[in-house]
Amino acid sequence: MYSVLKFFYFLFQKGRKVLDPNLNPLRHAPPHIRYLATILLACFWCLAFGLYFGDFLLIGYNMLGHIAVISMTFITWAVFKQFNRIYGPRKETKERDT
Repeated sequence: MYSVLKFFYFLFQKGRKVLDPNLNPLRHAPPHIRYLATILLACFWCLAFGLYFGDFLLIGYNMLGHIAVISMTFITWAVFKQFNRIYGPRKETKERDT
């Protein structure tokens, strides 16, 4: 049982380095290039798994779903960054504790 948990922990650590945009090689790219590369990678992974499992009819829906989720992630990030820039703490001010 301990070895199974150790294996899942290993997968979590390695998977985090691949999926976390602050740790993977895409972190140096501008946001619009990172977005496009993430969309393309997601589509190709959908295509690869769809071909592997023989699910040819649903590949397009799977790709559209991934594009929607990834797009909303980047849009949310951009909105949070914009709101932090506009309404965030100014220089030489302290953030209030709530």
